[in-house]
Amino acid sequence: MTIPKQTIKYLLSGLAATPTVAERLLAGVTDAELDARPDPDRFTLREALAHMADWEGVWLERIERTLAEDNPHLPGYDEGQWALDNDYAHAVAAEQLARLRTGREKIVARLSGLSPEGWLRPASHSEWGDTNVFAMAALILGHDGYHLRQFVEFRQQEA
Repeated sequence: MTIPKQTIKYLLSGLAATPTVAERLLAGVTDAELDARPDPDRFTLREALAHMADWEGVWLERIERTLAEDNPHLPGYDEGQWALDNDYAHAVAAEQLARLRTGREKIVARLSGLSPEGWLRPASHSEWGDTNVFAMAALILGHDGYHLRQFVEFRQQEA
């Protein structure tokens, strides 16, 4: 299997766009709005942003391990516990946006230089099962979309 170059181009473009889209969607949002909890089972905007920023290091570490090791086993994490341990509720939004941007630049730079074989390097995950670098990149973009949609939904409620 070979992943078409155009697919990789669009995937990288989408990944690179996330920090800018997040910044635009959160521009002008007040602290009270960042802390509003529209659904008891979801993060506030502040928490979602801190969560996204925290995951940049995890995504990169998983990609690096998959490229360096033969079929590494990647552990899952308790996201709710991370939110408590890292105090997402009191995170500074501007700092989290900067972390998101810096982390994403590292991920995109790493993925940009991959060979066709690199995209298909396998790993296994404790929750998802068999995966590869391409699937992880697609998951990152899907994760972005989930949280960016939350930002959009909040902005629509404002209007």
